[in-house]
Amino acid sequence: MLGEAPEFAGTERWFNTPGDRPLSLRSLRGRVVLVDFWTYSCINCIRTLPYLKAWDARYRRDGLTIVGVHTPEFPFERIAGNVEEAIGANDIRYPVAQDNEQATWNAYGNQYWPAKYLIDRNGHVRYAHFGEGNYDITEANIRSLLGEKPASPAADRLHDLTPTGPLTPESYLGFERIDRFTGSKIYPDKEATYAFPAALGRDDFAYAGRWTVHAQRIVAGEDARLKLRYYARKVFLVLGGTGTVKVLVDGRPHSVVNVDSDRLYTLVDRDSIDDAVLELRFSPGVSAYAFTFG
Repeated sequence: MLGEAPEFAGTERWFNTPGDRPLSLRSLRGRVVLVDFWTYSCINCIRTLPYLKAWDARYRRDGLTIVGVHTPEFPFERIAGNVEEAIGANDIRYPVAQDNEQATWNAYGNQYWPAKYLIDRNGHVRYAHFGEGNYDITEANIRSLLGEKPASPAADRLHDLTPTGPLTPESYLGFERIDRFTGSKIYPDKEATYAFPAALGRDDFAYAGRWTVHAQRIVAGEDARLKLRYYARKVFLVLGGTGTVKVLVDGRPHSVVNVDSDRLYTLVDRDSIDDAVLELRFSPGVSAYAFTFG
């Protein structure tokens, strides 16, 4: 037992509740509650959603309530309409609360997206898991708290998409958390001209052309380009604004991404892991926040 579960605190909009009214852990006493901290542009969170939806469908009638606590990482994730659209696009039917000020996140002392806290019928945290994977263990704990006998888990019907191996790590593009950047000096919050270095080391990236580098994002100007040497099968990038991003892999045209809203976009999706150089060519005004990989 990990102690009494903190109450939901400082939440704003609620979704998928009767009348979109707030829930409380006190009102859920007698039920097993799974609190899932997530945010809609996080690929790690997105890959956990099939399991959460399967558990909701299988165990809700048996006494499980899943509550998604949407704690934003980027400013556009604070907009209720964007969260509502993501809930619909992902066919999420369990309750979701907006935690824009991180009040519930801080009450739990949480530090991760995604993170799951499993609460028993008396309001005590009995299990916690951070990140992806361990779905069989999480489900076994759900079943145990519900008092159900071991059986074929719902997760057995799903293919675990958790990446394994030494992939390129998550890479933030704004100056606040930038890492593995090489090439030109960074000029915070002002438009400047950047140039690619002669070569990139593994997991390194660089800018070329005109860019404005803000704390959490970069905004493309004229001839804005980005190069990244990555090791992965899939490459994702959080983009914003409207426009296009031309994608080249090892100098060859790969695709064109049409940016129409602030969200996560898939740039590369291949059958095997590549050690390759990605080049992106942006139309002016498009924003980029962070890369993730799979």
